[in-house]
Amino acid sequence: MVDTPDKPRQSPGVVSSEILDEIVIYSPGTSQAVSLNASARAIWELCDGTRTVDDICTELSGAAGLPPDELHDDVSGAVIRLRELGLIRRGPA
Repeated sequence: MVDTPDKPRQSPGVVSSEILDEIVIYSPGTSQAVSLNASARAIWELCDGTRTVDDICTELSGAAGLPPDELHDDVSGAVIRLRELGLIRRGPA
């Protein structure tokens, strides 16, 4: 689970490249490359250090047609995975 006040942000030096409807993210620091689908991409793009996971859920709820609380587990899981891959890090609380 991600701490509620945590505001994840993209790691410095991460490089992205668009390929069709996906985006490939590469972290030179960890030598990790990941292809993100549309949902994961939306989450990654909202990880700018200004939003909490709850804020990200609220922003995505309209497009998903779901209440923010129903998105929380998926968004939190994506943030954790992106963090494990070195693509995002903890932002200011």
